[in-house]
Amino acid sequence: MGMLPPVQLPDGLTARQVSTEAGLDMHVLEAGSRDRPVILLLHGFPELAYSWRRVMPWLAAAGYWVVASDQRGYG
Repeated sequence: MGMLPPVQLPDGLTARQVSTEAGLDMHVLEAGSRDRPVILLLHGFPELAYSWRRVMPWLAAAGYWVVASDQRGYG
């Protein structure tokens, strides 16, 4: 079985890895400008940050910096 193709994110969303001081590398999706108030979206089992992809552009358009992370143990 080969690799899956990259997932297409909606316009305005970016994905990146965040390294914490505790040595954790976390995958996050972001939308909006960092100089705006932040909204942190958290998912439950068995979801991923990708589950928020349709909500994030709307919140960013409303003037927020929106961040969704893959919780530890998922994704």
